[in-house]
Amino acid sequence: MGKKRKLRKNLHKREIDDQPALVICVGKSCAPREVSRLLADQTRAYAAATGGKVRVALVGCLHICKKGPLAATWPDIEFYKKVDLARACRLVDELAATVPDLPLQAGPSGHSP
Repeated sequence: MGKKRKLRKNLHKREIDDQPALVICVGKSCAPREVSRLLADQTRAYAAATGGKVRVALVGCLHICKKGPLAATWPDIEFYKKVDLARACRLVDELAATVPDLPLQAGPSGHSP
């Protein structure tokens, strides 16, 4: 099974659908799991602090070993090797820029807040 197909199958099981996400591999062959998990935790904190438009998800081995930590963007699957926190934050910003802002909804009196 190809890398992109495997990632699609894994994320559809998690019901991520088309919500933009940065997927971080926590397989043990490409980088120590502690490093990948720390990267994911720090990236999640950054994503939440910048509006929460992008989800940060963990996935098992992406079979691009020895080049990690690895990340992939979702739904437009692009793989990134040797990702550090600065690069992960840039990817989150790029993904967030693709999400349209929701229009303000009118309150019960018909006026916008």
